[in-house]
Amino acid sequence: MPELTCAENVALPLRLAGIRRREAQRRALGQLERLGVADVAGQRPGEVSGGQGQRVAVARALATEPKAIFADEPTGALDSLNGEQVMGLLTQAARETSAAVVLVTHDARVAAYSDREVIVRDGRTQAPAG
Repeated sequence: MPELTCAENVALPLRLAGIRRREAQRRALGQLERLGVADVAGQRPGEVSGGQGQRVAVARALATEPKAIFADEPTGALDSLNGEQVMGLLTQAARETSAAVVLVTHDARVAAYSDREVIVRDGRTQAPAG
């Protein structure tokens, strides 16, 4: 949400889950720290780089400790270095919280982070080559 700070964006799903403001803010700051973007906590999404914004989005996705995270082209707007960093952080954080990550990508480098790959071509699933 562009009018909220990055910390407020990460805290939002916690607040919606009924967690008190102070505790939600504490958890949000912890997630931002974990993903290396605590320094942008007070900035709004439009004021941060694409890589920082994606890390904030990952922090928000992980804030409620979900069992599954769905990501559509999570690195699509990033350069290769920031894309690698975001995927590394996403997979590491998901493993630490035992969350499954289901992602859609056209990028073979992003797909390489997966434990399992399903290819969809012309609306049908295919087994990956190899």
